Amino acid sequence: MGILDIFSGWKPKDGALYAKHDSVRQKIVGQKEYQITKIIRRTVEITVEGKTYPGSFRTYENDGLCKILIRTDRVHRFLTPIPNVKFDRKVTEETKKTQFYNQQYKYPEINVIYTAEVIDPAKLKDAIYDFEGYSNTEIMRTLFKDRVIRSKEPAFIYEKPPLRSVDFSRIEGMLLGIAIGDSLGNTSESMLLNGNIKLSERYEKFGLITDYLPNKHEHGMKIGLPSDDTQLAFDTLGVILNNRQLNLRELASVFASHRIFGIGGTVKKFLKNYKVYKEPWYYAGVIGGVGNGALMRIEPVIISPLINKDENLYADAVLATMLTHNSALAIGSSVAFVKMLNEFLHCDNPPKDTGFVKRFADDLGAFTGDNEYKWRNEPGVTTPSRKAPELIKQAVEFGLKKGMPTIEFSNYFGSSAYVLETDAAMLYILANYIAEPQEAIIQAVNYTRDNDTIASIVGAAVGALYGKYVFKKSWLDGLSGRTRENDDGKIFEMIGKLKILLNRE
Repeated sequence: MGILDIFSGWKPKDGALYAKHDSVRQKIVGQKEYQITKIIRRTVEITVEGKTYPGSFRTYENDGLCKILIRTDRVHRFLTPIPNVKFDRKVTEETKKTQFYNQQYKYPEINVIYTAEVIDPAKLKDAIYDFEGYSNTEIMRTLFKDRVIRSKEPAFIYEKPPLRSVDFSRIEGMLLGIAIGDSLGNTSESMLLNGNIKLSERYEKFGLITDYLPNKHEHGMKIGLPSDDTQLAFDTLGVILNNRQLNLRELASVFASHRIFGIGGTVKKFLKNYKVYKEPWYYAGVIGGVGNGALMRIEPVIISPLINKDENLYADAVLATMLTHNSALAIGSSVAFVKMLNEFLHCDNPPKDTGFVKRFADDLGAFTGDNEYKWRNEPGVTTPSRKAPELIKQAVEFGLKKGMPTIEFSNYFGSSAYVLETDAAMLYILANYIAEPQEAIIQAVNYTRDNDTIASIVGAAVGALYGKYVFKKSWLDGLSGRTRENDDGKIFEMIGKLKILLNRE
């Protein structure tokens, strides 16, 4: 990295795309005095073989790579080793004058030019792929090779898990569990938890939630309406039904084609990258995204190998996650969860111990490696290890040993949209209530912060274990089945198509 240290230690910010200018910083005192303090103008220039182009660059220092975007008649994307690029930054400042209310004011205008000069153009690698005819396993292998996927690459993801016939009621239960948990929780999502159930805002307003709440979008009717969890999960199922496999380019297009209810910050950034910046699907995902917005919709990838035995469950899970959340923690969480779900679908009896917690954590660790993480609450009950699998195992063990109620565990370790907290809360609820599936969902709905997502994940898990009829009749009857504003029954229609496709009676 020595070449980057030449310029006073300055390094381009990892993942940054520099805007052309900042907004004017201004102050108004009273109604007459108007003072402009500063204008900053930023530009990025890329020099290749003596020609300078406007563009942008991102450095991936841990991987020794730089991605360069050069804007000519179209956007050209290249990957190159960092030592092949000479970085610099030039800053100039001059005083400008402006007039407001017939008075002259002075202000500084600062110009910042970031430059990236390619030393050997022959080392530039075209970073646009034509994946036509590639399997998802081949796509995944290519993106790992070029370090586009931001995680470790465990060997097991190239091995297809064994498959056998699955009772369709359990497949249906897994899919309905997503929508039921989401709909039970989204009306009261993120209401405050204060350690004591009687003091929680959610409890004060609704009491113990055991069924759908009156919904303002349906004139106060008690009906199960979707949020982004249901929408994006069934978008994924729809793409699989259309193609008999998971087509990632089509999935990105579908996500970008409609209104998403309760959209998360990372998915918003993905949509901006994809729709505004016109990034291809494999570059649109947010690097470092550690929200649970991929985990909450990952379950349908299990369907793909059931339809087409050539498909690789793990490749689908990796690619479907990095589409929006390109981080080791998000990718590992998704793969660990679908691996656990696949186990639940195929097991003859529900687990009698908490071995699935350790297996989940270890599978997650295969992607995160030595990366360090922490609880946002920093509860001080774990060993000095900050590796994700150890944090999760220690948290669940601590909660079980102390006999913590779910609400206490949620307040202690967190149960937000941060995917590490989501993983731990989901596993803790299942560890306590796997033999009481309806209660597991009720616990998630009432005693976690991001309760619609955690309840939908728990709902999918118990649905996979027990089948459709584990859910309360009122949950099934009151579910709208929507994926959009006015398509009641759509998810039931999609499940019906899946049943025909799998030739299940």
